[in-house]
Amino acid sequence: MPHVTEEDNAAQLARTLRTPRKLGLIPLVCVMYLVVSGGAYGLEDAVRMAGPRLTLLLCLLVPLTLSLPTALMAAELTALMPVEGGFYFWVKEALGPFAGFAEAYLTILYTAVDMAIYPVLFAGYLSFILPLGPAAQIAIGVALVWMAGGLNFLGVRPVGMASIVLAAILVSPFAVLVIIGLPRLIHFTMPTPPLFGADAWGALGAGLTVVIWNFGGWENLSVVSAEIENPRRNYLRAILIALPVIVAGYVLPLAVSVSGATTAADWGTGSFSHVGYEIGGRALGGALALGGAVMSFAVFEAAMLWVSRMPFVLARERYLSPPLAELWSATATPGKSILLCCVVFTLLVPVGFVALVVLDVFFYMAALALELFALMRLRKLMPDRTGMYTIGGGRLGLALVLILPILTWAATFGLAISAGVAKRDFILAIALGVCVWPAYAICRRRYGGPPAIDPPPTSITA
Repeated sequence: MPHVTEEDNAAQLARTLRTPRKLGLIPLVCVMYLVVSGGAYGLEDAVRMAGPRLTLLLCLLVPLTLSLPTALMAAELTALMPVEGGFYFWVKEALGPFAGFAEAYLTILYTAVDMAIYPVLFAGYLSFILPLGPAAQIAIGVALVWMAGGLNFLGVRPVGMASIVLAAILVSPFAVLVIIGLPRLIHFTMPTPPLFGADAWGALGAGLTVVIWNFGGWENLSVVSAEIENPRRNYLRAILIALPVIVAGYVLPLAVSVSGATTAADWGTGSFSHVGYEIGGRALGGALALGGAVMSFAVFEAAMLWVSRMPFVLARERYLSPPLAELWSATATPGKSILLCCVVFTLLVPVGFVALVVLDVFFYMAALALELFALMRLRKLMPDRTGMYTIGGGRLGLALVLILPILTWAATFGLAISAGVAKRDFILAIALGVCVWPAYAICRRRYGGPPAIDPPPTSITA
């Protein structure tokens, strides 16, 4: 990778931002769909741990208590501060440098474990079609990491174009499942397992954790706001299009699959493929399995777009090594930051799904809590919102946006008092979370930290 100076970066990016290489509305909707959802894949473990009734209920409630408030928050703050680094700068501007670092620290933790999930799922769904041993699954997962990294080296526009194709591939088999299974929806029969089993708090915490993992992430693309066409307008428009599509994409296939179910003990990765095989034959079952593999790659490469910008932003803020802030001259992408992410994700590929989801959701919700406090604080610090989108409903509307996600997160704390193995993962998440202060002190001492007066950039070049 050729070395370029800061002046070269500025000149290259000035040319780049004048060319049509930013994400337009339709690619943005598709990337957002992939970053947040990618289809109903991943819900299977929620059905096994929480039961079909509770999972269905959570899939109807969480969009109202988490997705919608988070999406509205992201739309308002992106309109207010459409900067490269997104939610990091929201929190830093509102709550100070340490809070900004804590936001980035928690984000890096949850993205590290989150990104390790998708290569595991990719190999798992592919094994439904092709017999694969453990070593082959790991090798395929590692290959996925580097394919996605290579695509991101090419820049934001190729990722957006690929996301359109991949989103269409993902939606198609579930659409066929719902169409063929329409009689099951019309004559829906409630699953027979009870709403809560013997360990009610554990079931609620575990099921809700997986559902949050499936429905969260609406603010993530704010990190690449400077690479989106007209982010003040298009981010909100993309949310309004993507949210109902994502909710329907979870609820309808799940309802078809669990209608009249008598047990959930056999549910797990690949269960949607088994349901497709039952009601649509080998072709639909295979298409759903292939879709699961495609989903894993699609979500991974779309998420890499914003995840790889976090080390870049922190290096610019002087919390990480300066070379991570360098841009690859050929495509104006943070090449060394992308390379670092690929190495880390490769090392995490062998980790298990459920443990990763528990860690992921705890760190994500802790970071989201900081963003919600930033929303409230920025209303006071930057009251002039002329011509910008703001959340409606006055104080009540703002209060609901702030409170509902926190209550949703609190419900997952049932894992801490449950008897399941997730209790250990929950405690580990808390321990890693409190390490934020020593990490801040070490990074600031080593690299200096941001200047005392440091307004957020208006683009990637500032």
